[in-house]
Amino acid sequence: MSNPSLIKQIIHDFITVGKVPSILFILILFSALSIVYVTEQTRTTIANNDQLLMEQERLEVEWRNQLLEEYALSEHSRVESMARKSQNMRRPDSKREIIVSR
Repeated sequence: MSNPSLIKQIIHDFITVGKVPSILFILILFSALSIVYVTEQTRTTIANNDQLLMEQERLEVEWRNQLLEEYALSEHSRVESMARKSQNMRRPDSKREIIVSR
């Protein structure tokens, strides 16, 4: 009876006995890499979301400022329009303009 070589014995053991542990090791490795990938994607998504929220807040502030400006401009034109219609007022020309100073 001849002695089998060590390499043949390792390969034989790996094929017959080591299938389940090898498959489990590969699955654990795949699971670990998947967790790393998902974690990185989550961090990237959260960072993008934070940037979008800051942009949304900036745009909301700008929108409020635009509304205030529109309101202020429309209020002046409304007063001028009412003064022209109901009081028959108009801007004085330069000959009728009086400058008051101290």
